[in-house]
Amino acid sequence: MEQRMMTVPSGVVETLDGVPPHVWKGLPEDMRLRRSGVHQNRIGVWAAKLIPKGKKFGPFVGERKKRSQVTSNVYMWEVYFPAWGWMCVDATDPLKGNWLRYVNWARSTQEQNLFPMEINRAIYYKVLKPIGPGEELLVWYNGEDNPEIAAALEEERTSSSIKKNSPRARRARRKLLERAKQGGVKRARDQKQPSGKGTAVTETGVVTETGVTVMWEPEDGERSDGCPEAIAPVI
Repeated sequence: MEQRMMTVPSGVVETLDGVPPHVWKGLPEDMRLRRSGVHQNRIGVWAAKLIPKGKKFGPFVGERKKRSQVTSNVYMWEVYFPAWGWMCVDATDPLKGNWLRYVNWARSTQEQNLFPMEINRAIYYKVLKPIGPGEELLVWYNGEDNPEIAAALEEERTSSSIKKNSPRARRARRKLLERAKQGGVKRARDQKQPSGKGTAVTETGVVTETGVTVMWEPEDGERSDGCPEAIAPVI
């Protein structure tokens, strides 16, 4: 799986009055929003107290769109899905995004203190170095070319693999699988729709009467679409 970040052109002047209530509500207590120090037209995210190296934030929230549906590339990521191609996670509309929308781009590797990573085709930001009180959170996508980022990504891969294959995680997956099967069979029996619509239980998920497939992970940790879960830098 690949990822790509679109370029960020200058935009309109943002104000704190334009920040939606849900963004304020979701902002971590150790963060503040105020005018960015690196992009004067934008609001930035600032640390109110020390944020340790390795802390992770996310996922980045936005509308999933096709490229042809996107009218602005200021606040968005592009993620490549093998089944669908490039899809944009677009937070141009503040009402569709979360507080990560307001994290700005570093102008150099020296001022960069966050890096992006992908977990299950969602974008997260991880702290590259301690961020002191009064410092702005700044991200860039230099990927595994940076030795520190490469090491952090490998650590995340290892941690994710251990967690996913732990006895507790396996038990949780088995319980979820059993509940989904039981619920799917019950709904299918209750509905008894002549048209053939209803809820069907398969080896990889439950197909509801609306045609939506609710997926679960197989026991071996392989994604049901055949792609292993991956944690990858932005390219």
